[in-house]
Amino acid sequence: MTDDEVVEALRTVAQAAALSPPATPEAVAEAEEVIGFPLPPLLRRLYRELANGGFGPAEGILGVSGGRAQGNFVDIAELYQDGPDPSGRIPAGLVLIYDWGCTHLVAGRLPRSCGRHVVHP
Repeated sequence: MTDDEVVEALRTVAQAAALSPPATPEAVAEAEEVIGFPLPPLLRRLYRELANGGFGPAEGILGVSGGRAQGNFVDIAELYQDGPDPSGRIPAGLVLIYDWGCTHLVAGRLPRSCGRHVVHP
């Protein structure tokens, strides 16, 4: 799927859910500053066009500031308060977006040549 197809597929699935409004450009920029690198383009687009978190598996992914909290965390920036990777276990360029108890589901930066994604509602 292309990014446009992912956004539309998630928009269709999300219409039945009560989601947060989309994130502001300032909230996205603030999160990127805290985590130390730009969000993957598709994730940034989903926050800005679909909702500020709350979509995805179970109760949904974390939002950026002002968005959907999840698990024990308020937003994705909170996971990086002590620096990009205080644990030393997160590969560079990955953004933690979901608290699954003892582990985290991550969204990674896809290579520019990768233009396909799979959506599982």
